[in-house]
Amino acid sequence: MADQKSVERPARTAPERVLLVAAFGAFLAFLDATVVNVAFPDIRESFPDASVGDLSWVLNAYNIVFAAFLVVFGRITDLLGRRRMFSLGTFVFTFASVLCALAPSLELLVAARVLQALGAALLVPASLAVVVEAFPTERRSHAVGLWGASAAVAAGLGPPAGGALVELGGWRLAFLINLPIGIAAIMTIRGNLVESRAPGRRKLPDLRGALLLAAGLSALTTAIIQGPEWGWASPGVLLCEVLAIGLIGGFVASSLNHPQPMLDPGLLVMRPFTMGNLATIVAGMGFYAYMLTNILWLQYVWGYNILQAGAALVPGAVVAAVVAGGLGEVAQKHGYRRIIVPGALVWCAAYVWYAQVVGPNPAFLTEWLPGQILSGIGVGATLPLLASAALTSVPGGRYATASAVLSSARQLGGVLGISILVVIIGTPTAANAEAVLRDGWVFCAACFALVAVGGLLLGRIKEQETVEEPAGRSGQMLIPEQRGTDSAELLTPAQRPDSFLSRLPAEVRAEFEAAGTTRVLQGGAWLFREGDAAHSMYLVTSGRLEVVVAGRVVRELGAGAVLGELALLTDGQPRSASVRARRDSVLVEVGREAFFAALRRGPEAPIALATALAEELRSASPTPDLSSATPALVAVVGLHSGAPVTEVALVVAEGLNAGLRVAVTREVTTEQLERMERDHDRVVLIADELDSPWWQACVRQSDRLVAVSASSETPPAWEGPTGADVVLVGARPSEEMLLAWSETLSP
Repeated sequence: MADQKSVERPARTAPERVLLVAAFGAFLAFLDATVVNVAFPDIRESFPDASVGDLSWVLNAYNIVFAAFLVVFGRITDLLGRRRMFSLGTFVFTFASVLCALAPSLELLVAARVLQALGAALLVPASLAVVVEAFPTERRSHAVGLWGASAAVAAGLGPPAGGALVELGGWRLAFLINLPIGIAAIMTIRGNLVESRAPGRRKLPDLRGALLLAAGLSALTTAIIQGPEWGWASPGVLLCEVLAIGLIGGFVASSLNHPQPMLDPGLLVMRPFTMGNLATIVAGMGFYAYMLTNILWLQYVWGYNILQAGAALVPGAVVAAVVAGGLGEVAQKHGYRRIIVPGALVWCAAYVWYAQVVGPNPAFLTEWLPGQILSGIGVGATLPLLASAALTSVPGGRYATASAVLSSARQLGGVLGISILVVIIGTPTAANAEAVLRDGWVFCAACFALVAVGGLLLGRIKEQETVEEPAGRSGQMLIPEQRGTDSAELLTPAQRPDSFLSRLPAEVRAEFEAAGTTRVLQGGAWLFREGDAAHSMYLVTSGRLEVVVAGRVVRELGAGAVLGELALLTDGQPRSASVRARRDSVLVEVGREAFFAALRRGPEAPIALATALAEELRSASPTPDLSSATPALVAVVGLHSGAPVTEVALVVAEGLNAGLRVAVTREVTTEQLERMERDHDRVVLIADELDSPWWQACVRQSDRLVAVSASSETPPAWEGPTGADVVLVGARPSEEMLLAWSETLSP
């Protein structure tokens, strides 16, 4: 029995409204990031005694804290509740924006920016999480894309909006405008979102690692910025370098040993993910460096006011959004490297153009606009596709963590890019501004050339069906996305290195495959029984079968196995055992004539066939009685419409997850289910659509069945297996009702 209060959820808000609210909150954070870049020269005028290196902390402090806490706050969001953290993050971000606007000194402005970054690190992952929670699987990718579009819109509107605000009331107004927007966002969050949490997460993430990373990045940034002033061999710079190495090393050690690490070591073995993140760091260096360089050039060299400077950056953002929207599917179909590498080279060419062609006198149409178009093409064809390439190789349940790591990599690139740019340009004056800013563009071009090299090193990118999210050292829970599988990616029996067919000559394999016919066997159905006449042999393509002798399961067969060949070789002797499908299975049936035709193809074929059969017999030693084995496949099914099947399934999975590697999934193909069983200790299937083909398949082939119903419902007509577990949700039923359930399912 389960208490109704423990599983009921409030009525859900329409997913479209949730998306609008989440995008509104994310828009707030992304808009501010671009506005501050445009306001940078005006901030410099308010603090004339500060160097560009000191002022760079207004940007770097934000990027460091955001990069360090994005992953850890994303996991805290899953632990404590998405709506609660979304509201808290929006409040902190808004409050910190007001503190930024009121800051009387540069030190207090930087401190307020740190607080603002903490709010953004809460706000951004929480807003994305509520979108993922609100939308069904088949609509989720599109919804996430629309959420991401809000960031693109913010990036496009940021420069002109920031320019207008600074022109109207100075840089303080650019921060203060967040107050009414933040209040409106908090009100819409409370009125339109319901609380949700992620299952299976009951341990705090690695806060120690986040603090070590933030401190290490701060020390590294200080060493880079102060190197020219203090001297690269000075005690202060050397101390900062040593601290940076030690603190970042401590962060790596913490990630390797913490049960909920910021940087999951399992992700680093995936080459596309690792190279994609490294390339993203370098791309972020160039991206943030050119944003600041462009603003400084437009104001200090061309003499644009802040509004004109902001408007001059709009073409690049618009072109980038259009290009990114059109190239995503092209890259997915034809390969990411084919788009990323040329895109990075175009991006590099854009800043070679700026460094070589743009002159000291304003020439927007002939000099600036072509560079903006090239830059927009480069950004759109590189930065978002690097993210897609890195994430495509990640299995489904780790997607959220991987996304946060990738965002942190981009922010880390921003920290390094701005720090190095500060070293390159120093403190620009009227005499040297043109020369040092051209050097800044050359630095950006070099970054994008390195990104092209990184694109070449991405390796082969293969989409994964499942995603795993660590849930502690003792066990892991996997919640795959519902996704189809391209049959071309599945191995045929002949391709499996351990299969019977793989040991035969190519011409013999071709003979079998051409002559065979496909048979689909549902879970529980018999292929043949002991004593039946033998007319064919069978090759298992997918699924699982049981060999039964005298009522005992003595062996299990999976994909790549062969059965029935010995009966053909012994002149059609009756079957010596029975075989039934334990899972829905697909087999290729090869008849007697095709079998012996293969043997008559020459002397090599019988020898190879005898060798293959001998190997099969050697590896086919009987196993102990498997009929009472621990259930590996647990199906949680609903017995009426609206039954809380998912909630019960997640409770079951969480309990199993204490010491086992668990996968939780809805509808998957036979091949996907086979892979999940191979890789996990338990697989929990969710089936809430009564009498659907998937529901029937779960009932038919599960090792353990959990039936879920409201306690007020009467038992339905039941033709499934007896002995299922029954979960009744709601008020305690009468003794008569319990007796009726007991008689129907014999739980």
